[in-house]
Amino acid sequence: MNQETAGVVYTKPWVASLMLDMAGYVVSAGTSLSRRLIVEPSCGDGAFLHEIITRLVADSRPETDDEWKRLSGAIRAYDIDAQATARCRDASIRILRSSGCPHDIALSLVDRWINDADFLLTRIPKADWVVGNPPYIRATDMDSATRNRYMAANDSMTAGTDIYVGFFDHGIDALKPGGKLCFICSDRWLQNQYGTRLREKVAIEANLDTLVRMHGVDAFAEEVDAYPAITLITKSTPAESLKYIDCTENFTDSDAQSILTWLSAPSDVSASRFSAAVARKPLYPSDMFPLGSPDDMRFVMQAQERLPKLESTGVNLGIGVATGCDAVFVTDNPDLVEKDRMLPLFYMRDHRRHIDKQRWLVNPWNPDGSLVDLDDYPIMEAYFNDNRARLANRHVAKRHTSAWYRTIDKLDPSLMHRDLLLMPDMAAAPDPILSRGKYPHHNCYWIASDVWDLPVLGGLLMSDQTKTFIDCLGVKMRGRTLRFQAQYLRLLHIPRYGDITRRTREALAQAFHSGDRELATISARQAYKEAMA
Repeated sequence: MNQETAGVVYTKPWVASLMLDMAGYVVSAGTSLSRRLIVEPSCGDGAFLHEIITRLVADSRPETDDEWKRLSGAIRAYDIDAQATARCRDASIRILRSSGCPHDIALSLVDRWINDADFLLTRIPKADWVVGNPPYIRATDMDSATRNRYMAANDSMTAGTDIYVGFFDHGIDALKPGGKLCFICSDRWLQNQYGTRLREKVAIEANLDTLVRMHGVDAFAEEVDAYPAITLITKSTPAESLKYIDCTENFTDSDAQSILTWLSAPSDVSASRFSAAVARKPLYPSDMFPLGSPDDMRFVMQAQERLPKLESTGVNLGIGVATGCDAVFVTDNPDLVEKDRMLPLFYMRDHRRHIDKQRWLVNPWNPDGSLVDLDDYPIMEAYFNDNRARLANRHVAKRHTSAWYRTIDKLDPSLMHRDLLLMPDMAAAPDPILSRGKYPHHNCYWIASDVWDLPVLGGLLMSDQTKTFIDCLGVKMRGRTLRFQAQYLRLLHIPRYGDITRRTREALAQAFHSGDRELATISARQAYKEAMA
């Protein structure tokens, strides 16, 4: 990978202008931009820098050579892409020359302002503003030597963090008291495990002041996969709330002034292209931020504070069995080996494709978790031996050479021959399925309970309330597909079974059996109301 060009997506000028306005880098009486310092950590072609220079010149109105020279300490910009900084210098010189700056002074200013250097590894002078668009490079796309250098220099970075986390970390360190950092980049650090250190750093050393969520907004020069947000952080005492704006996909440059107007007098607003509110932050700095519409955020945070997590209501959950070689272990032939070695299997892909086919798992496990002795099952022994080359070549078999015929996962005896709710890994909306006596395959997540009537729980889980939780706290995929993995299901907070009235339980069960998501949502709303009364 070319580290110097990876993760580079340039910001549209109207977004850069909005961010500078939000940060207070504006032309007005008393700002004295020439006496203060703004840092651009990844200047690229200059989407931010050129607007910064234009504002600096307009605010200071230099006329003499000395007045122009006094601007040399007002800007510092960094980038590791030498070709981009060369273009940025040329354009910056043209801006200065068109404003009346003498040619030799323009050369000197730009040479001082723009640095071919890695922001993350450079000692930055204390700044009043740090504003820009950090590159988006995933942890897996960084070579280990570079990643280790970044980790040593920036406390919030770990082996699993994407690079922009380091820009936040180093940028906050560069701020003077009262200084402001304004970035547009992924908001995943607020929700992912890898953002824990940064969330804690911000909560201790600064204040997350404003978040403008811009998922799907045409904010960049090209389409991006990451879900971006404008994040404004101030080097000040942390507050309990933040100004939060959730933009729709049709938000454009014509809406920018409305955002600035709202920020000057924030209140609950629901407009055609954005909704906004003053939102409370999570109680603990390490907690994930629920991000969605203001109403959805309030619902999630209230449920988090007042209701137990899913597993605390008498529920167990996990993922189905991974074999490492489905072509051998999974079959639609019920007579392939001995009858007591054939375990009925729920295969989510068949269900979702409406394929009416029963599959079985060729089961090498005893109920106590030990592997069967193949001598006791000659037909299964012959079958596995016929496929030994394929089975023995798996990683799990190489680690356990004597257990070459094992599946990757052991089977959980408690799941055999019992009813389960199963959730597909990815879906646009929660879609629990009741499985009667079939063991779940790896492509779905299972939910078991000795407390809940499963159709009642199924109705609750298929509701829009569950979708709201996953949407606010989970990772979104392309096309707004949601992930219903166990790690996200564990984030759900739901009513206890005993706190739901009999009438509401019956309505939830009816919704589940009929597949009526609207009824499920109405009934779940009532269940939450009853539990939080």
